[in-house]
Amino acid sequence: MRTHPRFLTCSALTALAVCLALLTPAGALAVPGPFVQTGPATAVTDTTATLTGMVSPAGRDTTYFFAYGPTALYGATTPAQRLPAGPSVAVLAGVTGLTPATGYHYRLVALHRGHFGEADAGADQTFTTAPPAAPAAAASPPAAPSPALQLAGPVATLGSTVVVAPVAGTVGVKVPGAAGFTTLAAGAAIPVGAILDTRAGTVALTTAVDGGATQTATFHSGVFQVRQSKTAHGLTDILLRGPALNCGRASASARAATVAKRKPRRRQLWARDNGGRFSTHGKNSVATVRGTTWVTTDTCTGTRTTVHAGAVSVRDVHRHRTVLVRAGHSYLARRR
Repeated sequence: MRTHPRFLTCSALTALAVCLALLTPAGALAVPGPFVQTGPATAVTDTTATLTGMVSPAGRDTTYFFAYGPTALYGATTPAQRLPAGPSVAVLAGVTGLTPATGYHYRLVALHRGHFGEADAGADQTFTTAPPAAPAAAASPPAAPSPALQLAGPVATLGSTVVVAPVAGTVGVKVPGAAGFTTLAAGAAIPVGAILDTRAGTVALTTAVDGGATQTATFHSGVFQVRQSKTAHGLTDILLRGPALNCGRASASARAATVAKRKPRRRQLWARDNGGRFSTHGKNSVATVRGTTWVTTDTCTGTRTTVHAGAVSVRDVHRHRTVLVRAGHSYLARRR
C-alpha cells in the first residue's frame, strides 16, 4: 500500500534527528540545535488553519516544518521549508483538509541542514476546528460598518478587510477613524487602511486574492499601514509609517533641538512570506517580493532593501529603475 508523502512516521523520516525531535520533550535534546518555539494557531475555520512559530537558526542553514494531527502522535506534516543562517524569524504554514469540530495537536520542528542529530521541536499546542458551516439562512439587512475590531469570525475580503493575528510579543492596531492604537489580543478582521505597530511584536497578516483564496505574511519590528485595491488581484501594499525621521540640520533653538532629538534616525520593517503578493513602500523605493525574507529600512540616506532569502524586485522611485535583489544582497534607493 502506498503511503501519502504528507503522512509522517518515524520510520519514514530520512533523518533520525527529526524523529528524536518529535519524540523528545522540547528543550530536552542533548545536542544543541536551532531554537524553536511553537506559536498559536490562527485563522482557524472548519477545515483550515494557519500554524505559527518562531525559529532561531543559531548560525546555520535550517529546515523546519509543522507536525500536526488529531492526536499527540500527529501523523501529518507541512512541506519542509529552508531558513538561511541568520536572526530569529517568525514562520507559519497553512493546513487544509481538516475535519470540522475536531481537536488537533501540532508542534514546530527544525533541524540544521547537513548536521545529523541537531534538531529541536517546540512545545505541543492544540486547536479545535469550527463546526460545519450551517445552511444559508434567509438574508438579513447588513450591519452598519464600524471602525471597531471585528473579533468574531475574521474574514479577509478583497480590497476591504484583512485578517491580523498576534504571533509574538505585543502588537498594536489603529483602524481608520480611531483616536489611537488598541492592543491586538487575538485574530481579528480589520479594514484596509489600518495601521499596525509591531515594534514590540510579530503579526501574521492574511489578505484575500482573486478566486476566494488568501495569502499570509508575517511582519515585525516596525510600524506600517495596510492597503489593498479591489482591482489589484490581491496585491497588498505595506507602507512604512511611524515618527518622521530626524534628517534636518541642528537648530540653534533649544526647543527645536529637543524635538529633533526625539525623532528616530531610521525606521524599518522585517517581513516574511511564502509566494504571496506583497509590496513594501519606503520613502524612496517599492519592494515587491517573490516569496522571501526581507527588511525595508528608511534612513536619511535613502531606503535600503535587504534580502535574507528569496528575491525582491525593488523599484527606485527617483531613478525610475527596477533592480532584482537576491538573498545576501541589498539595494539602497537614495533620497533626493
